[in-house]
Amino acid sequence: MNPVSPVDLHLHSSASDGVLEPAALVAHAAGCGVRFMALTDHDTVAGLDEAAAAAKRLGVILITGVELSVDWRGRALHVLGLAFDPAALPLVRGLRLLQAERLERAEQMAARLTAAGAPGDAALELVHAAGQLPTRMHFARALVTLGAAKDAATAFDRWLARGRPGYFAAKWPTLAEATGWVVAAGGSAVIAHPMRYPLSAGARRELCAEFVTAGGRGIEVITGGGGIRNADQAIALAVRCGLDGSVGSDFHDPAIPWNPPGRLAKLPGSVRPVWAGPPFPEFETDAEPA
Repeated sequence: MNPVSPVDLHLHSSASDGVLEPAALVAHAAGCGVRFMALTDHDTVAGLDEAAAAAKRLGVILITGVELSVDWRGRALHVLGLAFDPAALPLVRGLRLLQAERLERAEQMAARLTAAGAPGDAALELVHAAGQLPTRMHFARALVTLGAAKDAATAFDRWLARGRPGYFAAKWPTLAEATGWVVAAGGSAVIAHPMRYPLSAGARRELCAEFVTAGGRGIEVITGGGGIRNADQAIALAVRCGLDGSVGSDFHDPAIPWNPPGRLAKLPGSVRPVWAGPPFPEFETDAEPA
């Protein structure tokens, strides 16, 4: 049996911090063997129309998606919204709040970078010139362009990570609030890459319990670069907490080799696919045996 899944429900385009335009992203994913996908840009659905048109041409099933920034007990986490109505007012209003917060954060980050001796103002100009909703990755790329870091990873380590000079803690909505927006829009909410957060096993279980109470449906069990150990832990968490499983590469850039689309393992038989049944369109893919 082919161990690779044709499903990828976590990809980014240039509408947020991905490198490829939405149509090019769909074409790239399709060329990698993906047949069922979601465009999940950070706090925006601006790329969905372009991606949908490309998916129709290429015979790919595209569902609506977004990656929402949320706060849980003072820590920034990410929740994926999948298969929702992008015109639903609760979600539209929520995205406006998130986008305004991102713009404010960008101003604060630039000021902090400048105060620390980095070219913050120039970086902000480059970020705004790019025309996308600003993310820390945009600042990292700008700092590389300006010679303040040799690569994006160095920019984060030196300037942008938590505790570094350019870091600014945004006021994200709570986990329950953002999950509620997705549910109100008729979609399914999924905790993105749950093993990346520096949480204890007990805290992860508490996170999942609160998520379920808020209407959350699944967690990302298979994720790009996660490794077998993380996948096993995420599988156990999904089973214990009664959550469906999702599969997503978190793809941003074809030059980054660790999370290409079309190379993700299938879900084990012990985990129900989050895309099984409404609000998702029908798509058949065999799970791996437990």
